[in-house]
Amino acid sequence: MTETPETEGPVGGPVAEPVVDAVTPEPVAAAEPVAAAEPVADPDDGASILPTGPLSRRSFVVKSLAAVGGVSAALVAIPVIGFAAAPGWQSQIPVRFLSTSVAPTLRSDTWTSLGKLADFPVGTPKYVQVERHVVDGWVQENAPIGVHVVRQSDTEAVVFDPHCTHLGCPLAWSEGAGGFVCPCHGGSFGSDGNVKSGPPPRPMVRYETKVVDGELFIGALPAGA
Repeated sequence: MTETPETEGPVGGPVAEPVVDAVTPEPVAAAEPVAAAEPVADPDDGASILPTGPLSRRSFVVKSLAAVGGVSAALVAIPVIGFAAAPGWQSQIPVRFLSTSVAPTLRSDTWTSLGKLADFPVGTPKYVQVERHVVDGWVQENAPIGVHVVRQSDTEAVVFDPHCTHLGCPLAWSEGAGGFVCPCHGGSFGSDGNVKSGPPPRPMVRYETKVVDGELFIGALPAGA
């Protein structure tokens, strides 16, 4: 501590100047250097591009594309696996891919009675519905089907599937047109099932038939029809 000299005050008396202790400043520790982040090596070219921490743009894009690819693969694989397993699964409700106005033909290999042959007029087609046991993919049950019956004589009859061979639309018998007509695309067939006009590429599909003791039976449809 240093001594402060006295000075003379305004009235002649000595005045002591304030004593100030000299403060020696404490040394400031030098800041530790910040270690630089280690770079991340790009697996493609081996070059260091970005520091560790948040995802780089390249990593984000790669992971996003991988996620999208995984979802797309699942969307494709699930239906394929379902169709592959379908033959071993039986549904209680038939699956319809067409509207109710265009009911698909359900196939059966059993013989089904359509009734007495004498109940059908000779030469005039008659539409009838009958229930039969069908096996079509996973559909295995009794289901109603419709057919067109054309009685040809006292012992013979032809039974047609009611769908047009163009795009499967339902056919109806028209007295005025003298044949089966398709209301959708203008196709027409004669009472013998042959094409008369329009876009149908082939005749109407016939069921296998037989008459036993005056009773008319239908069997299977031709393969590929």
